[in-house]
Amino acid sequence: MKLWLLDLDDTLLVDHRVSEEVLGRLGQEVGVEGLPQAVRRRAEGFFRQAPFYPWAERIGHSALEALWARYSTPGLEALAAWAWPFRERVFREALRELGGPVERAGELAEAFFQERRRYPLFPEVPDFLEALRAKGAILVLLTNGVPDLQREKLFGAGLGEAFSLALVSGEVGLGKPDPRLFRMALCAFDLAPGEAVMVGDNPERDIQGALLAGLRAVWVDRGHRPKDPRYPAHLEVRDLREALPLLGV
Repeated sequence: MKLWLLDLDDTLLVDHRVSEEVLGRLGQEVGVEGLPQAVRRRAEGFFRQAPFYPWAERIGHSALEALWARYSTPGLEALAAWAWPFRERVFREALRELGGPVERAGELAEAFFQERRRYPLFPEVPDFLEALRAKGAILVLLTNGVPDLQREKLFGAGLGEAFSLALVSGEVGLGKPDPRLFRMALCAFDLAPGEAVMVGDNPERDIQGALLAGLRAVWVDRGHRPKDPRYPAHLEVRDLREALPLLGV
């Protein structure tokens, strides 16, 4: 495969576990259990009520990301104004549900916003990327989300120079699984679908999009997102390096 399209969150970058760890610790600080689950439920419910939710869903921007995105990209000023009342409401109602100190909602919202800014890579990522580069593969990042947050993650993780092209859904106006986003990468390097593979952890976004665009697909099972039989990947792995010999790189 000449062209490797790589997802960011929970494929290269540890995302879900970091959020769970930060929320779990904040819950311990205020003496409640189950804060990660309660915050997620409340965030997803309130996020669906936001006037821009259809746009967020189209580009793959999640409710939990809305709790720590800066929204500093020009054009997102309305989201920046909306965000803090949303965050405080999420934590207030989560604490109320758990019988916790609701008066500390603003403090917890601020703490999560600050402490969530961690960008650990999965252990095998440096070796995986180096092996691809050593074989002359073209590396393209294909990530859903708002531009400022995804770029922050990319550079925070030390991957700012790792890709020949980075396509962020919020910048191009299309999100996975829209096959047009995948075709953008193909067109950028004048390659056919059969010369490319998509690697990602999300069956509905990454695998479905790759299949719709005619690409090969590798599903990375990170343990928190179930396999979806509707979107069968060509290969399933738990460690990215498992994809290297099986796909002829």
